[in-house]
Amino acid sequence: MGMNIKNPRVEQLAKDLAAETGETMTSAIQGALEEKIERLRRERDVAEKMRQVDEILARIPPPPPGVTSDHSDLYDEWGLPK
Repeated sequence: MGMNIKNPRVEQLAKDLAAETGETMTSAIQGALEEKIERLRRERDVAEKMRQVDEILARIPPPPPGVTSDHSDLYDEWGLPK
């Protein structure tokens, strides 16, 4: 099945990409499309993992009063140990 690109800007971009890579226009377009699809899938996977982490964190209760990971009492105003 063939494609007919009727957008001059898209056609020029395909020619430029082919010239930069030394590939045919067909292989340059194929590579660009494959890269874009892979990038979108990776982004979707990362977003899903972030959603899962947020879901887990939402189930964790807050720390009890007085418990903190702030160790500022151990350091002076220049960040050096007291």
